[in-house]
Amino acid sequence: MKFYSKKLFVLTLILFMSLLVACGENSKSASSDVNSENSKYGDDHAEKQTEQEEYFFTFANVTESGALFVELGEGVKEAAEVSGIKLKTYDNKFDGPVALQNAKLMVQDKPDLIIEYNGVEGVGKSLEAVFKNANIPTIAVNIPVPGSPLFNLSNEDIGIDTGKIVTEIAKEKGWTADNTTVLLVQSSKGGWEINNSVRYFYVTVAKEMGMQEVKPEDITPMTTTIGEHLIQVDSEATLESSYQTVRNVIQTIPEDRNILLYSINDDSSIGAWRAIEDANRTEKTLVAGLGGSKQGLDELRNNENWVAEGSFFMGNWGQYIMAMGVAILNGAELPEVTLSPQVVFTKENVEDYYNGGYEPVVLPELPEQNKYLIETGVLQKFNNIEGVE
Repeated sequence: MKFYSKKLFVLTLILFMSLLVACGENSKSASSDVNSENSKYGDDHAEKQTEQEEYFFTFANVTESGALFVELGEGVKEAAEVSGIKLKTYDNKFDGPVALQNAKLMVQDKPDLIIEYNGVEGVGKSLEAVFKNANIPTIAVNIPVPGSPLFNLSNEDIGIDTGKIVTEIAKEKGWTADNTTVLLVQSSKGGWEINNSVRYFYVTVAKEMGMQEVKPEDITPMTTTIGEHLIQVDSEATLESSYQTVRNVIQTIPEDRNILLYSINDDSSIGAWRAIEDANRTEKTLVAGLGGSKQGLDELRNNENWVAEGSFFMGNWGQYIMAMGVAILNGAELPEVTLSPQVVFTKENVEDYYNGGYEPVVLPELPEQNKYLIETGVLQKFNNIEGVE
């Protein structure tokens, strides 16, 4: 009797363990189905699942307080979901010490890859040391981290293109170098590359309108004026800080002068524009935005003085960054900079890309140096880039 009791017990135990394994497999399958249903890409996303779903990335956003950066953060989260990549996020709060602390926390997470958007150029070396010591590959966003591939727009090109558009409209109004001042809102702590947009904006406008010309490198974070033609103020690249700095300086510009206003991002431009409104200087001001945010698009569509909107499709950056990450983990050799898509919108061409909404119906064709992203198979999941099928 004891022999048969022991045998019965063993058989029962084996049956019980088999049932547990089966339940675990069913539970895992159900979880995958829920993820697919929650994605706005639905069944198409489910059909295109690949090995990328095993990857774990961490992402530190430069801040989660400005509308433009919230849009970026949400886009990165959605892109990770569509790509089948687990993602954990951090907020750098536009603060160097916070970014460094977050970096230390991220390496403790032991992700496959780190995405770092730090807003203070001066801590780049310290971030490099943290990531290098942990031997975790990293993508730097917008502001370089030494030793990491960079994803960024060309601030120089977008500043030049925006300057040409604004200059043409100013000339049509009869504005000249004799009666026009360029007002730039920079952010010194963002570093050199970030401020190339405003720097090359002035260089372009000065050349086109016959203002006092200087070399781009002569416009530094310490530059406050260039003759009668340029006034530059420093801000935190946020709406409130830009509002305050422009509010303080606007009274120094004679009321009979026209103003060409440009800043490093939409939040900053919107804050600066509100200061112009409070000073009752709107009739003699032309403004251009940078970012392609919802607020920036609304201003371009509805504000007659908002004449250009430089867009690098920030809400869509996530899909390019996910593809970069997969390329790195697949052993691909990346260019020094992977360029974001970018276009300067006017009132005439904005709907070619947005068709009255806020989600782009199409993204520009990849530049040649970005073609390596196609090989990862990630961009194909989104079906929104010209030439990528």
